[in-house]
Amino acid sequence: MSSSSTPYGLVPVQKIGFQAFTGAFREFPVKANNSAAIFNGDLVVLSTAGLPSAVGTTPTAIKIPSTSADATAGIMGVCVGARFIDANSSQLTFRNFLPAGQITAGASEVFVRVHDDPDTIFRVKGTHALGTFNSGTDGSGFAGAVGMNAALNFSTSGSTSTGLSGVALAVGSNGGSLAATSTLACRIIEVVPGTEADTYPEFFVKLNVGVHSYQNSLGLA
Repeated sequence: MSSSSTPYGLVPVQKIGFQAFTGAFREFPVKANNSAAIFNGDLVVLSTAGLPSAVGTTPTAIKIPSTSADATAGIMGVCVGARFIDANSSQLTFRNFLPAGQITAGASEVFVRVHDDPDTIFRVKGTHALGTFNSGTDGSGFAGAVGMNAALNFSTSGSTSTGLSGVALAVGSNGGSLAATSTLACRIIEVVPGTEADTYPEFFVKLNVGVHSYQNSLGLA
């Protein structure tokens, strides 16, 4: 049961089609100072200079067939940790998130670890209860969320105490933000069993086409 409003970002749990999920990640080097922390569960994007940073607004998916130029080059995946040589101890340090200002702090060999498989299914907490959206015989309304799209919500900051992202799924009051809209970032695969009637239900979601760089033909300029 989830009565806490505290989100935890996007957590990779499995892959589409029940493919094996291995927990693999790709490392992106941080060659310039990161002005903001990159939390575990944050979506990660690369600048044109190749510097990774956390996404701060909900991505936009591509309407198929696309009727206009793609807006961005897409995200690279989701942060699952970081490593660097600590300036004070000179020791290799592993963290579940990358604190801000590591280059300024004197750290070296700084890397963000990103799970970059575009076929990943993520677990994410919703912003609101499904409420009356669930009306129906024997709770049949719960199933109505499956197959719908939703944006991501960034109103909660990540936590330097836990290292976890503040990203959540934008559910809206009584599920009012769930829609068929093609440009919303996420597709709902399932409501996590046992959380359907919770104050803050949890969902299994996949990123829609165009959100991830590997499913988007626009490259970095």
